[in-house]
Amino acid sequence: TSLASTVIDRPATEEKKTIEILKDDQTEDEQKYGGEGWEIRLWNDPFNKREFVARCLSTICGKSDTESYQIMMQAHNNGMGVIGRYNLEIAELYHNSLKENGLTVDMVQVDDE
Repeated sequence: TSLASTVIDRPATEEKKTIEILKDDQTEDEQKYGGEGWEIRLWNDPFNKREFVARCLSTICGKSDTESYQIMMQAHNNGMGVIGRYNLEIAELYHNSLKENGLTVDMVQVDDE
């Protein structure tokens, strides 16, 4: 048996092309989903323990323990606390997840100003 060597040509390369992306002041997503224009609000309720509410805010919304406690106490003392402002998809995710855990929350569109 004889071993034949094979010569392989170097792969052809293409010239790199530069693509310039022009961005409007407002992207289509921001126009469709309202930018950061959705606010999630937590309402005080007599059912959930304060520790549970704060833990949900930490695990679901990624708030620090301090932020979670402050939001929970704001709702406890004033009847309502603002969790944050998010784009539509994130706001819906947080809203639905918090509701599934039994928290009294709502989601309202707000002006960006």
